[in-house]
Amino acid sequence: MTAPPRQPGPYGDPKNPYGLPPAQDGRTQQYGQQPRAFGQQYGQPAPGPSVTCPYCLNTIDWQDFGTVPLIRETTEGPEVLTRALGESDERWRHRTLGAKRQCRGDGEPHYLPADYGELEPLIIGIVGASAAGKTHLLTSMIAQLERRRAMLAGELTFRPLDGRLRQRFYEDRVRPFLEHRRVLARTARSDRPEFAYGLRVASAHTGRSHAVVFFDVAGEHFVGHEYEATPFMSLVDGLIYVADGSGLRSGDRWNPWPPEPGFAAAIAQLTDAPSRGPVPAVIVVAKSDVLDGVADDETVTRWIGRQDETRLADLRTAKLESREAFQFLRRRGAELWLEPFQPGSPVTLHFASASGVPQLPDRELGAFPDDGFGPKRVLRPLLSLFSMTGLVPAIEMEEPPGPPPPPLYY
Repeated sequence: MTAPPRQPGPYGDPKNPYGLPPAQDGRTQQYGQQPRAFGQQYGQPAPGPSVTCPYCLNTIDWQDFGTVPLIRETTEGPEVLTRALGESDERWRHRTLGAKRQCRGDGEPHYLPADYGELEPLIIGIVGASAAGKTHLLTSMIAQLERRRAMLAGELTFRPLDGRLRQRFYEDRVRPFLEHRRVLARTARSDRPEFAYGLRVASAHTGRSHAVVFFDVAGEHFVGHEYEATPFMSLVDGLIYVADGSGLRSGDRWNPWPPEPGFAAAIAQLTDAPSRGPVPAVIVVAKSDVLDGVADDETVTRWIGRQDETRLADLRTAKLESREAFQFLRRRGAELWLEPFQPGSPVTLHFASASGVPQLPDRELGAFPDDGFGPKRVLRPLLSLFSMTGLVPAIEMEEPPGPPPPPLYY
């Protein structure tokens, strides 16, 4: 199979800074397709019965309820739901609220939201080393997205893909972190990582409904090149690479040897499947609050305090931020953090902070201070990724002055 032509990256064609992902076989529908023809129902299920399970990569027939049964969890265990003869629509709909579909593609049962296969999937992976700040960043991203949904009302409408998953996400992440300023536990290793959150999103731009799911797995899986623990990377539509900004400093000095960010395994999985073409991505320098106010380099200070995530049009400065952040990381010896900038890859680079302030010095407290606490610029990378994947319209970005930086690879 011949690989599709590479799309220009953020330093390429100024009229098309973002490239849509290529067609992907085995999905319910393909990103980059034209909106539905006139007369088709908005949010109508994508054509074709084949769905690729993001957990086992098995191709399943979503209309085959014998192979992929509808399941409800009970105190006695999973119960297979079937519609009784003559059962009313109202009763059937009520009985199936919160139900899931069971896939056994690899022999072990696992579960997907009941309507996952009726939507066009958009799979987003969070990549980075352990303790880079991935979990805190994703928590702040989702919370800010839902709080500021009015900002996107003309482009996106969304609700949880799985109500119980949302409740767990808020009880385990949002409430302790953002409401009580507690440090969240590291994501535990798992033999079968599942997505941490999911949204059912109707896009005015695509004219379709999408299952937008976020995978947040333990950093050890990436650092250890444990590919068997990250099958979703074979289907991923967008990536959020997270690097720990605090690793650039050592006390009151710049760290001469910044830590490896844990990106190599993810990049290897993508490059080993060249027929897929480039995958849109954002690189986030997390915990950027620790770099704010550093006297001998004001790059982060210029960006971290900006209120530039209140509307989609704010993305017009994304290329300028990417350019300055790129040059900043090169100056600080963090070239490995820039590896996602492969030739032709649609990537933007951002400064952000999930908490806005560093953790309290007494680590046993496991808390953040009250003063200054709050997410900073966490929504901007997510909006940039939404734009690159075609979920919302691409924004015409301003061209940075001067020549682009030299390429990483020759």
